[in-house]
Amino acid sequence: MDFDSATLRSGLIFFFLIASSICLRAYAQAWVANRLGDRTPADEGRLTANPLPHIDLLGTIVLPLIFIFYLQPTLSRQQLSLFLGWAKPVPINPRNFRNPRRDAVLTQFAGFGMGVLLLIVGALAGGMLYRSGQAEFADICEALMSINASLMVFDFLPIPPLPGGALLRYLGYISEETYLNISRWSGLVIIILINLKPVMVLFAIVKSVLMLPFYLLMQAVATL
Repeated sequence: MDFDSATLRSGLIFFFLIASSICLRAYAQAWVANRLGDRTPADEGRLTANPLPHIDLLGTIVLPLIFIFYLQPTLSRQQLSLFLGWAKPVPINPRNFRNPRRDAVLTQFAGFGMGVLLLIVGALAGGMLYRSGQAEFADICEALMSINASLMVFDFLPIPPLPGGALLRYLGYISEETYLNISRWSGLVIIILINLKPVMVLFAIVKSVLMLPFYLLMQAVATL
């Protein structure tokens, strides 16, 4: 694998966007938990947009770099369609919530809400950059959109401890014991799943559908 300066630059940009997005999602979870009555994240120093308290060595740094190293995405080709990454789990105490089970799920899905916000920001900024003829910088906004769309698809996988799995627990489809048991092995399960061709195709389809309204928003801004 040959790394030229352009590939290295693109890789560093992708890594920055992935790490920033993951840490902002963790901050969103801490913020929502705090708003719903649980000050545990604040007491643990997680109620901050500073990425340092949220960084997990494996999930925020090592795995994203491995995917970038092997896929060698460039901003013009947008080839980082699938990757794994996470921040340190945000500590919460559901007993502090007014509605413990519901508010725990809302906290889990706060990362999804942050993803929507970053997609909107990327679409608006990308559209304005395309409109002003700065396509190179607009490509960075598209990369930001692609990364967050991928993370949002993972949110809906019905696998504990992902938000989709937390929703199943809240709705009563799986017990607390089953949730905890699956959580111990879910990382391995996800790694296996994303290497299956049908799963990769389905992932790409869902991601494309998810991104469509934001691409339309970007095009609308670009042609104003």
